[in-house]
Amino acid sequence: MAGIGFELRKLVETRTLHAFLGAAFSGTLVVAGPWLISAASLAAAQRLPVLSEPETALAFTGAMVWALALSICVSAAPLYIFVRLSADLVYEDKRGEASTLLLKYAGATVLASLPLGFGAALALVGNRPDSRLFVPSFALLFAAVNALWATMVTAALIRKYGRILVAYAAGMALMYFLARALGPALGASGSLLALAAGYALTVLLLLLATIEALGTAPCAHAFRRLGSYARKYRNLALAGASYAIATWIDKAAIAAFRGVAAPGTRLYVNPGYDTAYYYANLALIPGLVLFTIATETDFNLDLKRFIAYLGHRRQPEIEAAKSHLIRNSAASLRRQTAFQGAVAIALALVAPLAAPTLGLPVAIFDFLLAGGFFQLILLTALNMLFYLELYREAALSALIFGALNLALSVAAGAMSDAVALQGPPFLIACVVSSALALYFTFRGLRRFDRIIFLRATWEDYGR
Repeated sequence: MAGIGFELRKLVETRTLHAFLGAAFSGTLVVAGPWLISAASLAAAQRLPVLSEPETALAFTGAMVWALALSICVSAAPLYIFVRLSADLVYEDKRGEASTLLLKYAGATVLASLPLGFGAALALVGNRPDSRLFVPSFALLFAAVNALWATMVTAALIRKYGRILVAYAAGMALMYFLARALGPALGASGSLLALAAGYALTVLLLLLATIEALGTAPCAHAFRRLGSYARKYRNLALAGASYAIATWIDKAAIAAFRGVAAPGTRLYVNPGYDTAYYYANLALIPGLVLFTIATETDFNLDLKRFIAYLGHRRQPEIEAAKSHLIRNSAASLRRQTAFQGAVAIALALVAPLAAPTLGLPVAIFDFLLAGGFFQLILLTALNMLFYLELYREAALSALIFGALNLALSVAAGAMSDAVALQGPPFLIACVVSSALALYFTFRGLRRFDRIIFLRATWEDYGR
């Protein structure tokens, strides 16, 4: 993401309002594109006449939430390995190979996702009268979303954000109009199929834009190379999977205790908690944009400077560069934290006014908003650990996040007054795991010169 951040930073440094708005818009598109299009699709779908019936709306919402959640959790580990290999190819100026790798990976992802989606749908859907269409629609949506994650990451390299926006808008438009056409006759199944078609169109348009911009070149032994990377960077994959699961585990636990599902399905959701979580997560977008444009780019530059000094400068200069890296990293974190804190406080003050319109449970929202504040710190620290290639420490931090979130959510769900405890488990898990990740980050920065020299003789040190 640093390369994207540098491009956006150039826009900001021109110091014009148009450039600033362009950077903010592009940064939002990059860091939260799939997330926002999912929310926009759901908001548009909820205005369709066919989803005005509560049971139909519950079936559609439950299927969409479960398809997205399962997709994020299942695809995270291989996606991190794919991104690592793609980043190396781009760094080596082999953009055509990166484009070809994307085509192969996206195709394999769809082929693998379809049977997995069918299996998940059969387990979750049960005996709905329309299960013959509902099940394949769920599987198609699951496959399309899995392909979208990899496609979006690679498409961000083309730096043509208008094309990305068109792809998202076209997909959402297809979903809306297809749902209007299919919904009256096919109900929730037709709307779900329309959503899957919209995602598939977005994937196709992003693939075409990426191929046009990067070209194609033979990528020999692509899956063998992915397998080799998976073995070498197994802790990176573990960190990605653990973090993805951790972000959803509390929702699954609470829904299991207090959730509701459409008749004939096991697609349990907790509408109040899910709504609060969705809006609290939107609050992360400003901080993520700042991270992409400023925090990550600063860290990238300072780290490169320090590594360059290791091989060519005297010890006092190396120590000075390391101190500069540590001070600047801490300053960037403080700046980002202060900014995100201001966003969170502002939203907490506005929430009671918007709650009646949005159906927002304010108490739960406030806890999740505070949790999101620490979640962004965790995300930032994890990314810094990735730059330092301290993947074991990143994986441990993500595992602690997930274990605490699960344990506390199960304990809260088992209590009679579980509604009052929705939110604190997520907040506590974010606080503890972010503190641990920060500790690992700054310990790694202080010892990074030693780690570099150890890796010269032991390649997998820290990985």
